[in-house]
Amino acid sequence: MKTASENLTCTSKELFFLLHDLKDGKPAGDCRIDDTLANQKLKETLQQDKFDITANLLNRMDTSPSRVDFLPLHRLITEEEVEDVIEAVKDVLPTGQFTSGSYIGVFKAEIAALLRKNHVMASSSGTDAMIIALKAAGVGQGDEVIMPANSFAATENAVLAAGGTPVFCDIDPDTFCMEPSEIEACITMKTKCILPVHLYGKRPDMEAIAQIADEFGIPVIEDACQSIGVSNLGKNSLCAILSFNPYKNLGTCGKAGAIVTDNPSFASACMEYMYHGFELNQKNKKKADYGFNAKIDNLQAAIGLARMKYLSLNNLKRLYLADRYMTHLQQYEDRGLIKLPQMTDDQVWHLFTIKIINGNRDQVKDMMLKFHHVQTDIYYPILSHHQNTPLVKANYQHTSLPVTESVHKQMLQLPLYPALTVEEQDKVMEALIDVVS
Repeated sequence: MKTASENLTCTSKELFFLLHDLKDGKPAGDCRIDDTLANQKLKETLQQDKFDITANLLNRMDTSPSRVDFLPLHRLITEEEVEDVIEAVKDVLPTGQFTSGSYIGVFKAEIAALLRKNHVMASSSGTDAMIIALKAAGVGQGDEVIMPANSFAATENAVLAAGGTPVFCDIDPDTFCMEPSEIEACITMKTKCILPVHLYGKRPDMEAIAQIADEFGIPVIEDACQSIGVSNLGKNSLCAILSFNPYKNLGTCGKAGAIVTDNPSFASACMEYMYHGFELNQKNKKKADYGFNAKIDNLQAAIGLARMKYLSLNNLKRLYLADRYMTHLQQYEDRGLIKLPQMTDDQVWHLFTIKIINGNRDQVKDMMLKFHHVQTDIYYPILSHHQNTPLVKANYQHTSLPVTESVHKQMLQLPLYPALTVEEQDKVMEALIDVVS
């Protein structure tokens, strides 16, 4: 925690220590929180009279649930958030400014304040943001980009759309993120960029990755689409990419994303690619040969602002739910039945991923649903170099990633989202324990 005279920005490291303070019974009202929009609802919650960590952070049910769904879409946005979004839409609709408009600048400013970044370019999706960042970093036809193979297809698709060639790097078995010690073996004369992924909300070892990149003079772009709110985002890279897909920790009501950076010339290049190659602050005057129609819509920016004020509160809820999983399941890891993720301060818990050590992962998944009506998931069921596509057949038939492949057979995602109730989480744990035991 910071000293009493300093305010908390409430990124992942500070939320980590805040949760431990609250669990130790320290008064919530003593916490000094930055006045950024992302912290608004967290501040209001902590200032409630007779604050109780479980009662005020987590949801409860009157009866035991008969079923637990993995990610019920109708519960990813609360009634209070719905009302805020409706008000935002009502503000925008009469203006006719659905694409360009004033909310875009405010949205970018709030993201910059949250992440302490100098430049934010808000885009039409996380994928578009990544394509643009790769192009602005100089990736072109035949250039190689080092990346993991256990991410969502958008990561490799962005590389391919920029003209690049994915080169798959093995991962750390505990973090599921790119293993820095494997990077150097992937570097060739064609390597143009290193693209680590913040998988499931976990920050990779960016310091180690940046050290290797600096030695070879290769830029790093962080795919941080699942980790808004993580501490030191973009500190050790050229830029970081965000996604505001509705499933993310901060979502709009459609597709949106962003590039965040401290490099002004890179930011300018990104803005040119983002909007038709036009020169900045000039109407329809092209500077680049071409560009995309990939700026965020004013309507989505307004919705993003309406939802942003819940971000730090929701990230703290995710952290607390992850902490409950860790506490109650630790003895089963000690018995060698499962492997839990690491409880660290560089994680925003977009997903909670365990490894099944005792038994077949697919059977555990099926039995939890069949006998306990608890739905789990294998979020990315097929690795990039195992996809059944002409590109894979032509270029990746002999690619071997032993750690990635081994871990992939064990990984299982348990339900974790801000509206998950204590009773539902308890049912998930009871089901898992029954099946793996």
